[in-house]
Amino acid sequence: MSDEVQLRAARATDATALLTLVAQLRHETKLITVDDNLDHQTPAAEAAALERLNASGTNLVVVAALGAELIGLVTITQTSSITGELGIAVLNAYQGLGLGSALLEMALDWFETQSQLSELVLTVKPSNTRAQHLYHQAGFQTTATTETLITMHRRK
Repeated sequence: MSDEVQLRAARATDATALLTLVAQLRHETKLITVDDNLDHQTPAAEAAALERLNASGTNLVVVAALGAELIGLVTITQTSSITGELGIAVLNAYQGLGLGSALLEMALDWFETQSQLSELVLTVKPSNTRAQHLYHQAGFQTTATTETLITMHRRK
């Protein structure tokens, strides 16, 4: 096994490992939100979704892989004709190593150079100050704040 982390587009063959990663992330932290439908997603359906999403030009799924283990991911999911929602998560054991920054940089490069989207939006919990700082450094502007969520936007 290589001990070097690889950032790459998720592949259909990652479906089972990706579902496992998302379940572990959900268990580890309350700082992220995960679609409850993933609890009922089969590996076959996830594989088909990964192929469809990464071929769309408006959606992105990139994973951080350490050998065969997935340890983080970044997604951009189209929410309107011009807007995509950004999400980043890294397993607790691998936080603080710059993986979140590297995943964000990869997603922003795709957004700027390859996507058909013109705006990114994200939500972050007020207690997740590390993420807020990272997003502000990357050019996101806070557009709404509630007790439970902060919404940020970035345009091309």
